[in-house]
Amino acid sequence: MFPHAIMKKTGAALAVSMLVLTACSSSPVQEVPQDIRSALESYGKESSDIEVAFNIEMKKCMDSKGKRFIPRDNSITFSGSDVINNGARIPSMEQAKYGYKSTYNDSLIESSESDINQEDYNPADDISYALSYGPKVAINSKSCAGDAYKKIYGSIENRLKYSSLINEMLHISQEYHITEDIMHLYQNNKEYPQCMATAGYPDISVFSQGPAVAEQKFGRYRAPGTPANAEERAMAQADYTCQESSGIVRKAEDIFYSKAGQWLKDHEALIMEIRDIEKVAKERAVQIINNQS
Repeated sequence: MFPHAIMKKTGAALAVSMLVLTACSSSPVQEVPQDIRSALESYGKESSDIEVAFNIEMKKCMDSKGKRFIPRDNSITFSGSDVINNGARIPSMEQAKYGYKSTYNDSLIESSESDINQEDYNPADDISYALSYGPKVAINSKSCAGDAYKKIYGSIENRLKYSSLINEMLHISQEYHITEDIMHLYQNNKEYPQCMATAGYPDISVFSQGPAVAEQKFGRYRAPGTPANAEERAMAQADYTCQESSGIVRKAEDIFYSKAGQWLKDHEALIMEIRDIEKVAKERAVQIINNQS
C-alpha cells in the first residue's frame, strides 16, 4: 500500500490517489501503550463481515434505483508494515485465498461502476471530515454508499473517521522517516526471501515484491474481490507462511510503533474512538448478514 489520500468518489468505494510529502522532521523513539497497539492490530485485520454487509446494502440500494451493482473490494486494513509494501502483507491464511490485489482487473466491473456514477449528487449533501494535517475527505450522504455506511457505521462521520486513520498513519510515516527505516529492514532481511525460495518462489528476493511478481506471473485476470486461481492462491499461502515464520511484518510494525509512538500517544483518544466504531460496525454487519437468511 503506497501513501495515499482517500477522496470522495460518486460510487461504492472511496478512490485513492498519490500523496507526495516532504519529510523533514523526526520523532523520538517512544513506547506505545498496549491498548493502542491492540486497537491498531485489530484495525490491521480484514473484516469480511463489514465487507459482506456493505455489498448487501449497496445491492439493495442500487436495485431500488434500477441500476446494476457488482460487489468489489472495499476493505480497509492497515499495519505498520503497510507504509511501503503495496499490498504485500497478507493478514491471514484465510485471506490468502484472495491472492494479491495486483491481479485485479477493474475493467471487469466497469459497467457496474458506470451505473453507480450515473447517480445524481448534490455537493450540498457531502459530509466531510478533516484530517489532522489539513486535507478533507467526504462522502455524499444521498449516495448508495453513504446509505450503506450509515447502516453499518452508524453515521457517515464515523465511516470517514474510521477510514481516514490509514491516511494519518501514512502521513506520519513520511514525516518521521519511518518509510526509509522499514525499507532498510526489507532490503536486509534474509529469512523471508530464503523461505520464499525454499517454497519455490526465488524471484521474490525482498518483502513487498509479492504483488508485482504475482501480476507478472498471472496478469490482471479477475474482478476485484473474487478468489484467486489455484496457482496464485498457492503463492499467497506460501507468502503468508514466510511472513509469519520470518517475523518481518512484526519487525516492521515495531519500527513503526517506536518512531510514531509520540503521535500515537497524543492521539490515543481518537484511536480508542475508532476502535469502538469498528466494534459497533462489526456487530451491525453481522446483524445485516443474519437478516438476509
